[in-house]
Amino acid sequence: MNKAKEKAIEDRKDISRFVVHLTRDDRKDFDDGRTALENFEGIIENRKVLALKPHCIHANKIPDKLRASYSVCCLSEIPLTELHLLTKYIPGRKIRLSDYGIVFSREFIISKGAQPAIYINSYGENNLLREAADTIYNIAEKGNFRQGKLRRILPYLNAMHERYDFTWEREWRIKGDLVFTPKDIVCVILPEQENKWRKKFTLRGIPIISPGWSYEKIIAEFSNQARSARRYWVSKKIRPRRKKGNEIKK
Repeated sequence: MNKAKEKAIEDRKDISRFVVHLTRDDRKDFDDGRTALENFEGIIENRKVLALKPHCIHANKIPDKLRASYSVCCLSEIPLTELHLLTKYIPGRKIRLSDYGIVFSREFIISKGAQPAIYINSYGENNLLREAADTIYNIAEKGNFRQGKLRRILPYLNAMHERYDFTWEREWRIKGDLVFTPKDIVCVILPEQENKWRKKFTLRGIPIISPGWSYEKIIAEFSNQARSARRYWVSKKIRPRRKKGNEIKK
C-alpha cells in the first residue's frame, strides 16, 4: 500500500483493508451445485474461487457461448466485525450467504485485477446512466462481442433502482477465477461450532474468525489460536530445519 493511501485510511473504522468471499448453498442454481460447506472445502482444496456466471445488469442478454467470458467471482469490502450483516436473512433476497468464507487483503485482489462493482443509478426517472450502459452493450452486441475496449467494463456494471439495490454490499468483482496460495490468505471464516476445519487451520497457523465477533474477540481468538499451534508443534518436537548461514528453509 502506498504511504499516502495508508495515511488517508488510518483510524477509519468504516473502511476495511480486507475483502471477503462467503460461500452459499447453490444446489438450486446449478445441476452440480453443492452446500455452502462443500463449496468452501472446494475453494480451500483447489486454492481457487470460481467465477461461475455473469452478475452484470446485462447478464440475461449475454449469449450462452460468451457467458464464461463475462463470469466473475464476487467479494465484499466489509469490516470484519460486520460480517453477520451479510449472512443474516433478508426478506426478498434470493441469495443467502453462509458463515463459511475466506479473507484476502485489498492489495492482493487489486493485484489480481479486481474492480469495485459500478452501480448504475436508475432510481425514479433517472435513466441517463442506464441508457449509457445499454448503449455500450448494444455496441458490443452489434460487433458480435469481438474483442474491444468498450466491452471490458460490462462485467462490472450493476443495477441500482427501487427493486434492486445492493450497494451496501460494497462488492468487488474479478473477471475469471481467483487463484491464490496459502500465503495470500489473511484468515478464514467459520461458524463458531465448526470444529473439523477449525483444528486444521489452527495447526497450520491460519487465523479463524466467525461472523459477529468484535475486534476484541478477534484479537483474543487469534492469540489463543497461535498458542494452540505453538503447543502442537512443541509437543511434536518439530524444529525449523536450517541450512548454512542459519537461514530457515522455506
